[in-house]
Formats: sequence, C-alpha cells, structure tokens
Amino acid sequence: MRILIFGEAFLPPAYLPRTRYFCTYLLEKGWEIDFVFESSKDQNYVPDNTSALSIDYYKSKSPFTAKIEWVVKFILNLIYDYKGRYFYRHSNFFIDEKQYNLVFCSSSFTFPLTTAAMVAKKKNIPLIVDLRDIIEQSPDDNHYIANKSPKIFGNLLTNIYKSINLTRRNKTLKIAAGITTVSPWHVQTLSKYNKNTHLIYNGFDETKFTPEIIKTDRFTISYFGRVYNENMRNPKLLFQALQVLITNGTITEQNTTIKWFVDENSRNVIKKIASDFGLDNLNEYHDFVKPENLLTEMNKSSILLVLCNIATKKKYYGIMTTKFFEAIGVNRPVLCIPNNNDHLSELIKETNCGLVSSENDDVESFLRHNFAEWLKTGHTTGTLQESVRMNFSRRKGAELLEKLFLNTMKN
Repeated sequence: MRILIFGEAFLPPAYLPRTRYFCTYLLEKGWEIDFVFESSKDQNYVPDNTSALSIDYYKSKSPFTAKIEWVVKFILNLIYDYKGRYFYRHSNFFIDEKQYNLVFCSSSFTFPLTTAAMVAKKKNIPLIVDLRDIIEQSPDDNHYIANKSPKIFGNLLTNIYKSINLTRRNKTLKIAAGITTVSPWHVQTLSKYNKNTHLIYNGFDETKFTPEIIKTDRFTISYFGRVYNENMRNPKLLFQALQVLITNGTITEQNTTIKWFVDENSRNVIKKIASDFGLDNLNEYHDFVKPENLLTEMNKSSILLVLCNIATKKKYYGIMTTKFFEAIGVNRPVLCIPNNNDHLSELIKETNCGLVSSENDDVESFLRHNFAEWLKTGHTTGTLQESVRMNFSRRKGAELLEKLFLNTMKN
C-alpha cells in the first residue's frame, strides 16, 4: 500500500515529531510513503526511507527582500490560496504517474490542507487529515502568523486572515474521509465539520524517551519549547515559590537552576518576569535543544516544567504540548502551572505524574519535596506506573492511525 503525505517545513523546536513517528511506524508495517513538504534548513529530519520532495516557497536571501516577498505572498495567499496552489503545481511532476491508496495531511492551522485536498480530488482517493493546532484554540491574534501585521490595521488583517483560513480549512474537513487530532477539546470542535474525527494524543516516542537515573550537582528545573507571552504560558507561580524558598534559605543560586531551552522571544518574556522577582541569576538560557540531545537533558532534570495560560485571562483551549508527553516518557516529576481545569490538567491528575496547580503553597510544597529528595540522592523519582506510561506512547497512536487508514480504504 502506498500513501502520499503532505506536511510543513521541519522547524525547531520539535521538527514535526508526530508526523515523523507516523512515517517510521507505517514504513515498519510495509507501507510505501511519498512525502511532500516545504523546504527548510533542517531537512535532515525527513524520515528515512521515504521518497521525499521538498519545495522552496520563500526564495529571498536578504532580510529586506525576504520581508517584501513575505508580504506579497501573504496577500496573494489571502486572495486566492496562492500557497496551496503553488505546492499543488510544483508537486505534480512528482506524483502524476504514481498510484496511491490515500492522501494524508498533517497540519498546524491550515497549510497544506488545500493542496492535499486538490491532489486527493484529482487522484479520486480518500483524504485523511491530522490537525495538531487549530485557530479556535487561541485568541492570541498573531502567534500563528509568521510576522506581525502593521499596527495601523489593528486586528482587521488578522481577523480577515482567520476568516479566510477557517473557511478553507472547514471546506477541506467536510470532504475528508477522516480526521485525527490531539485533544478531547479539538475532537469536540472539529466534529462539527466532520463526525469521523478521532483522538490521537501527541504521545512520546517510546524508542527514544526512556527513564534513566542521572545524578546532578544542582537541583534542575527544565523547560523546553516556546513561551509566546504571559497570557498563553506563564511561569510566575514558579518564580513566586522559588522566591519564598530562597528567602527562607531552602535553596540557593549555587544549588538550584532553571534551564530554559527556548527561542529569543521566549527568552525576553522570561527575563522580564524573572527580573520582577529578583531571580535573574537563577536562570540558564539555551537555544532549542536538538532532538538527539533532548533525552539526556530531560533525564538530567529534577523537575520538568509545563506552562499554561492564566485562567482569568484570554482563554486557550485544548493545548496539550508534546513536551508533556515526553515528560511522561522519561517519567520525570511534572510541574504544570497554572491549573486551567482543562483536559491536560485532568490527565496530569489521572496519571499521577506530578502537580498541576494555581496555588502558590502547592507549588512551593512540590518544589520543597523534590528538592529534599534531590538533596539526599542527587536525583528525583518519577511517580508514573509503567503500564500507564506506555498508554501514551506514539506507537499506540500510530496503531490507531493505521486502523483508520485500513478502514477508510476498505469502505
């Protein structure tokens, strides 16, 4: 059986781990895969043994011309789905003479859904859609647009962008043979457009994320990913609790550190908050960690930090970061703040993998307990049972996806 996959560019911090694992699993089961994706400098993360085509979309090299190119193509894309049609045209030579059983498209927000739909229609074969992020999950007006819109337009341009892309996405979802997505909230939302919508958690790659005891010379709290802004991912509760523990002499700058593996924008957000609490020297800032180094850094962590939004602020829905599942994979204690009483919060409580809370006393107690263990042993111990841990492996998810593929082709 042969499938055609459309995907975005392989970009940090995660390099499309969900899609990469799906490919690896299906190849092991004997499927043949053609993979069409947007070019990037990180193409070495393309799954092995796939027949791959990378398509250059942005061609400018200098920052000035790149900005102009982005604006022009952004406008063209709003007018008539320029990017979707561009990828359709430039992939034709690669796929025209081949026979496929179905088309699979994994997407964050919209691209490349319309391209996949056009190819599925042309080939007269089923389309399966995997949506990892959707516009409705966040009111943050710009974080899914590559560049900020000029202030003179206010939110007008963003609202137009959202409306057009929602219309295109929903049109594609209605004709898809099936949909997979990442949280119960996403399933509920997308089922309005297609009843054949299924939950596949992001999960962790069980071949790469395994628990290991590594002693460290400092109590280490680690965060991996992005901190878009204080409304979406907020570490204030952590700094509040640490400030108390430093004041009473429980921890010091010599025995405790927070490692942030983030981008420059996230670094600026964190630095401002840390400075407000007078805890600048407690932080280490690193670039996004490469996948090959991630396991070691996670296992060296005393606590793995998962950040959510402030419940009283703008609402964010169904966000279940991949890093949470990878924390389950290495079975390190998880600290999730603040508690929004969403599905992620429920999952942390159900699995007993750590603490989710919006109370400063809870966070302080959790830190103190784990610090005391680290002080005695040089490491902390995960509380997750092995049978529970493996329920969130990506293999489980890939098995569900393959079953959907087979049922779709059969019907």
